[in-house]
Amino acid sequence: MASNPYILLTGPLLMGSLISFFLNGAFAMQIYHYYMNYASTDRRFFVFLVVVVVLVEILHMFFSTHTTYSILAAGFTDPRVFINTPWSGAALPALNGTVGLCTQLFFAWRILVLTKSVWGKLSAGLVVLTAGMQCAASYGVTIQFTLLARQLDLLRTLKRTVIVWLAGSFLCDVLISITMVIILMNARGATAYTGSKNVLNALIVHTIENGMITTACALVDLICYLLFPDNLFYVCFEYLLGRLYANVLLATLNGRQRMRAVSNSEHEFSGRSSGKTSQTNQVQLSNLRTYPTASQQASKTYPVVSVTTDVQIDDDNSIPKSKFYDEA
Repeated sequence: MASNPYILLTGPLLMGSLISFFLNGAFAMQIYHYYMNYASTDRRFFVFLVVVVVLVEILHMFFSTHTTYSILAAGFTDPRVFINTPWSGAALPALNGTVGLCTQLFFAWRILVLTKSVWGKLSAGLVVLTAGMQCAASYGVTIQFTLLARQLDLLRTLKRTVIVWLAGSFLCDVLISITMVIILMNARGATAYTGSKNVLNALIVHTIENGMITTACALVDLICYLLFPDNLFYVCFEYLLGRLYANVLLATLNGRQRMRAVSNSEHEFSGRSSGKTSQTNQVQLSNLRTYPTASQQASKTYPVVSVTTDVQIDDDNSIPKSKFYDEA
């Protein structure tokens, strides 16, 4: 059954559509959380990126649904539907490239804010260039495929443009992950505060996980396009690529509140333990030299000495936490 050409064309399309709807639901929950907690107070740049991503995701949902319906329902068992594919399918690469651009621009801004070094600025600039390149290539795929009358057999002739798009996305995501991990590891090495190290470790893991999601999807999409041009395996991952970018962006924005709460709890614990002396059951040192009186000996009651141990923890101010939780 797997060797049936019709199944190889429609099966990946169906699976990609179903998983895409699942990711759209997760994205809707992320948007609700962002609207309730950040929309009114967040930076205008962040709000602008979120609005653009939401609009593009709505368009992608309608266009991908139209494509899937036209092929699986209206064109059921009709192989001619693959000769000239629906017009909505040609627009999907451009929409995915736009969402990827917004997410990558956010991380480029984050890199620029977290480090003022020359290499940090160069890395941020390189991220912007590769993000713009992959987005432009995605629009090139949409335009060229439209000019080819949306003939599926001719899509393989756009190999160079597709490679620039997907390889550019892959390269940009790898660059973002490596740069962010280096910045966070340098910050972790510059602090002796255990609480800050724990939070930075969590940020490093979060950065690697998010980077691997989009990087793996772009790489698998490119491999499927190059190795399996006669089926629609690559379309399945194309359906998912933009949805993953959107969820990564919103998850990162919404995660700031949780990271800030962890940092504040660590800071408050340090404040309670720093420079504080217990006032309960204290005894002057001079009283320790006295002996029990006659009445105390008769009643067998003696002064009770309470010894308290205070731990002095110096708060670490070497890391401006606002850069990681408020600005980033």
